Amino acid sequence: MIKINIHTVDDSEEETIDVFCHEEHKDRMQEIAREFVDGSHKITCKKNDKTYRIRLDDVFYIETVDERLFIYCENEVYENRMRLYEAESLCVDTLFFKASKSMLINVKKIENMKPSLSGRFEITMINGEKLLVSRRYVADLKKKMNL
Repeated sequence: MIKINIHTVDDSEEETIDVFCHEEHKDRMQEIAREFVDGSHKITCKKNDKTYRIRLDDVFYIETVDERLFIYCENEVYENRMRLYEAESLCVDTLFFKASKSMLINVKKIENMKPSLSGRFEITMINGEKLLVSRRYVADLKKKMNL
């Protein structure tokens, strides 16, 4: 059984995560802490003339179409003025990977995947949407998925 202790600190103090675990759980605890930290990052975007701050953890994928950046969540699509490489820099060290020259995908939102034609991969997201990973980026996908 794992005991959880949460302590609050003043706004002037830095937030920290300290984990005490058995050696055999070390890697999994590191992974859980990283997912928590990565999921707390946010991206600013717009929809219907309103500005929103969306948690990266809630984003399924990010795509550029006709030089416009779109942020796809489970049921909503937002827009941002960034270029894809700028969004990619926000997602560095997170669970996103580059799937093509115009798309970043959140691996936590992948339900399943299978090889497709010409060395590409077809991904089905947890909301049922299907996306393609370019042959050039399949190795990145496999690395992120520990395959």
